[in-house]
Amino acid sequence: MPRPEERMPPTGAGLIRYFQEEGSGVKISPKSVIVFTAAVIVFVILLHVAGAGLLGF
Repeated sequence: MPRPEERMPPTGAGLIRYFQEEGSGVKISPKSVIVFTAAVIVFVILLHVAGAGLLGF
């Protein structure tokens, strides 16, 4: 006998529960987002430190 679907209590007042939504967009892991963000921060810092000399300002 199949198990019945487990349901959440009806406290959402009809709001969408996003953790159940599965879109067809690009999937990016949280670790990749953190690494990319850290790389951008380091790049910006390097541009502030050495950018004037490299770009001729």
